[in-house]
Amino acid sequence: MNESYNLGSIDSIEDAVRLGISFEDQGRDFYLEFAWNTSDPAAKDMFLYLAEEEKKHAQYLVDYLEGEVLLLETASDAPDFKSAFSSEFMTDDLGEVGILLAAMRLERKTEDLYKMLSKRADDAEQKKFFKELASVERGHYDLIDGFLESSTQFRMQT
Repeated sequence: MNESYNLGSIDSIEDAVRLGISFEDQGRDFYLEFAWNTSDPAAKDMFLYLAEEEKKHAQYLVDYLEGEVLLLETASDAPDFKSAFSSEFMTDDLGEVGILLAAMRLERKTEDLYKMLSKRADDAEQKKFFKELASVERGHYDLIDGFLESSTQFRMQT
């Protein structure tokens, strides 16, 4: 695990959770921006899906700070955006690939933060909550990676 965050400089779990809320809000804004700027329907659907996921995660963390029960909504499997892949997504401009790579990085950083919060949590319920959030972020990373893999295989075959 890449421990790129120094939680020692954060005064409390609550401060780290606030950082997580900020990550989720920034992720949502990132995904919405690119959802509206891509011409590929599958990419748009994927970015809108991820934006909605980030919104839910931010609310989970807000609920956590407010002392709510720490339950994550059981996620159904993510839609298969690869099946709707279109050749319009890939152009000679690799800007969209860069967007996907940035999205993967964002998901990985958030996953790392939640893994560290799980390690630092005081009780079993908190540990489980943050482990589950980390797992969901890994799922988003894998979703984007699969979409990128599908995109690059398509490009190599044309």
